[in-house]
Amino acid sequence: METGAAGHGESSSVAPGLNFIKGQCGLVHHTYGQGREAEAALNININNKEEVGRWIRQLIGEDRLHEFYTSSAWLNLRDEVLNGFKRECQECKKRGKYTKAVIVHHVKHLKEYPELALSKTYIAENGKEQVQLKPVCKECHEYVEHPERLRWNKKKPLTEERW
Repeated sequence: METGAAGHGESSSVAPGLNFIKGQCGLVHHTYGQGREAEAALNININNKEEVGRWIRQLIGEDRLHEFYTSSAWLNLRDEVLNGFKRECQECKKRGKYTKAVIVHHVKHLKEYPELALSKTYIAENGKEQVQLKPVCKECHEYVEHPERLRWNKKKPLTEERW
């Protein structure tokens, strides 16, 4: 099995039938299928925002974004971010409450800024570096980060539906 650009690397199985192999220079070799069968390779340099952006846009276009969230690149970065913030919800912490973070939130949403999918920070319009990946608890993720998803926050239809 080929493992990255130079043929060197370590394999890590993420989910049944889905493998990522990290090679030299941060390349990720994406394979499908069980073991060595049906390998369709996609080499991504996880340190190159343009390549990451193209990969994420492709996954979004093919309705396969779950593959990003099960990739070793994301799972390793997610764990690094959670550990870096001591697994504490950053929104609860602002209010003096300490809650275990279970989600790493993309501040600049993934579908709008796919090139920032694997970036811990981004440069804001004011030129200052901002946190891109923020650990939050499930409640803060829904109520603070994505209030548009909540049932009570849905807009009422313009016309009443009558059957």
